[in-house]
Amino acid sequence: MSMIFFKIGSTDLTANADIQNYKVNKVDETEDWTDGNFIVHRVFKRTRVKGSFKLGFKNSTDWANFQALLRSAINADGYYSVTLYVNNTGTEETINVYLELTNSDKWDLVNRRFWRVVSVNLVQR
Repeated sequence: MSMIFFKIGSTDLTANADIQNYKVNKVDETEDWTDGNFIVHRVFKRTRVKGSFKLGFKNSTDWANFQALLRSAINADGYYSVTLYVNNTGTEETINVYLELTNSDKWDLVNRRFWRVVSVNLVQR
């Protein structure tokens, strides 16, 4: 069984994803308000995919390709078209998302190796 956990456009990044710590779910978004009798009311607004996970890159070529992919795949309004796995529905979905990326590196200077990790937080447009 070949599952896609994260793909930007046509580039599958599943092999780079830390799927053991993959937290992407479809959640209900609501608006809450309290009336004069202090009773809380909740109005359903929409369902949205949100989540986080990490991507890892073990060489500079893969890292450069990922950076090029980000530059080429971003929409004029700042979002990306992605295909991803949604944990709580057990489905793959193709949706538009905003990505918040935070990078961290682990270096082995003696052996000239590095491991670049990107923390991905996403929210459906």
